[in-house]
Amino acid sequence: MKIYILPIDKIFQPGSVPFRYPIYSKDYGMEQDFLIYLLKHQELRVSKPEESDWHYLPIFWTNWHINHDYAKTGLAELQREVKRVILDDKKTFTVSQYALGPLVDMGKTVLFLSSRQSEKGIDIPLLSPFYKEIDHLLNKKYLAGFIGSFKNHHIRKKMFKELSSRKDVYISDSSKLTRRAIAKLVCNEKRFVKNILESYLVLCPRGVGGDSFRFYDAMQLGVAPFLIGDIDTRPFKKFIDWNKISLYSNKVKGLNQLLDSFNNSDLLAMGKEAQVVWENQLCYQKWCPLVIKELKNVYD
Repeated sequence: MKIYILPIDKIFQPGSVPFRYPIYSKDYGMEQDFLIYLLKHQELRVSKPEESDWHYLPIFWTNWHINHDYAKTGLAELQREVKRVILDDKKTFTVSQYALGPLVDMGKTVLFLSSRQSEKGIDIPLLSPFYKEIDHLLNKKYLAGFIGSFKNHHIRKKMFKELSSRKDVYISDSSKLTRRAIAKLVCNEKRFVKNILESYLVLCPRGVGGDSFRFYDAMQLGVAPFLIGDIDTRPFKKFIDWNKISLYSNKVKGLNQLLDSFNNSDLLAMGKEAQVVWENQLCYQKWCPLVIKELKNVYD
C-alpha cells in the first residue's frame, strides 16, 4: 500500500493548546502520532498522488478545534482548506482524536476516530501517557474502581447509583473540584493511578466521547478495563480479541451481576494480557500499523 500525504497549510497543524484533556496529557495526540509514523516509514509514502492507493489528510483536528473555542469559530476556514486540498474523497482518509470528529464536510473521506459519538467512523485508541514511576505492586483493595467527573456523561451517575451499595467498589466524583485541584490530584498525587492499581477491574464509563482515556491507562498498568457506554468503541476488533482482555456493557442495569460473575484470578490474568496488547498494539506508534490494515479492508 502506498500513501500520499496531502499538502495542507501548516496553520492547520497547530502545535499547542491552552487546555489539555486529560490534564496530565501533552500537546500531542493521535493526529501527530500517525503523521510521525508515516514520515518515519518512507516505504509507505509516495510523492505523487496518482501513484498512491490512499491520500492522507494530516490536519490536527483536536488542536485546531480547541484553539478555536471548541469549534465555535474556525469552521469556515477549515472547510475551505479541506475543499482545496482533497483531490479524491473516496481515496482520502484522516485521523481525529476530537470527540465530535472533524466537524466539516469531507464527502466520502474515511474517518479514523478516537472516542466516536456515532456509528460513523473506524475506531482507534486514545493515547495513554507512560507511567514508569508508579509502584505496580500495590495490594488490591477493590473489585472495581473509578475516579472521574460525573458531568461528562449521564451514564456515570447511573453507574454510581447502580453500584453505590457495594463495599468492594470505589467510585469518586471529581466534577466539583477546581481545575487546580484536579491538576494536583492527577499530576502530583497520582491518586487515580493508585486506585487503578488497587483494583482488579477499572470502570471506564464513556465521557463526552464514546471512549475513555482511563480504559488505556488501565491496560498500560495491567488492570482489566470495563467500557460502559452506548457504543462499543474498542478499536481494531478484526485484529484484537477484546473479550479476552476487557469487558463491555451498553447499559448499567445488571452491572452487579456481571461484576459478581468474575473471580479475582480471572481478572488478574485478563489485566496482564491487556497490558501486553497495549504495549504491542495500542501505545505510541504501535497502533498505526493497524490503521494500515484497516485501510486494506475498507472497500473489500
